[in-house]
Amino acid sequence: MSNLALVGHNQPPSPVDLAGITINAMSEFMKANPTIADEATAREAKLLCDRAKAALEEIETERDKLVRPLNEQVDAINLKYKSLHNSDKKKPGTYDRIFIELKARLGAFMLKVEEERKKVADAAAAAAAEAARIAREAIEKEQEAIANAKVGEVDVDVVVVTQEADASFADYERASRAAALAERDAKVKLGGGFGRAASLRTVETLHLNSYNRAIKAIGPNDKIKDAILSAARDYRKAHGELPEGVSATTERVL
Repeated sequence: MSNLALVGHNQPPSPVDLAGITINAMSEFMKANPTIADEATAREAKLLCDRAKAALEEIETERDKLVRPLNEQVDAINLKYKSLHNSDKKKPGTYDRIFIELKARLGAFMLKVEEERKKVADAAAAAAAEAARIAREAIEKEQEAIANAKVGEVDVDVVVVTQEADASFADYERASRAAALAERDAKVKLGGGFGRAASLRTVETLHLNSYNRAIKAIGPNDKIKDAILSAARDYRKAHGELPEGVSATTERVL
């Protein structure tokens, strides 16, 4: 019984079935012929290559026939929805662009408020630092007065200098708390709506300042290699030759 008789149970063999038969024939041929040493064997191999190529083309044709209507539906759906909202940040839809503009305006306002609050926080931190300096001097004065009193100086009022030191330290504590609150409140959080509070975040953007220095520092890298070779092909299309530093080799293949 032939292979074709076993396929499909009285139904015409599908391209996948026919390709399977051809691939099996290729496998058996290669088992029997580890190398191709004469023209007769080469012609037999050529016939199998032709059969395989045709079989694989039939598979692709049938696959395309089955998925093309689905792909067309997907394309239509994507066209409708992605024109409004596209998750690809580089291709924003109409609604995305409006949303981006609103976010930019809100972000500009929040950044302005944050800068104003940062000035207040900086001033509070400076006041706290000055209060700390005054408190240190008052404590040093108190310690000096106590030491002088111990050696018999009668014109030293320890009570007064101690009270001054305590008052200065209390002022420092108040200034320190105010600075901490100002620093905490410097970051703007905007409530309202039904989502979580809106706040500014820090976004890092890398900038390439020197190709040569960056590539030298990173060292050999497949990603860089692939990017350079891709750019070299574009360069050759534009200039008719490969750029300096890139070469090409050729080989003859079937």
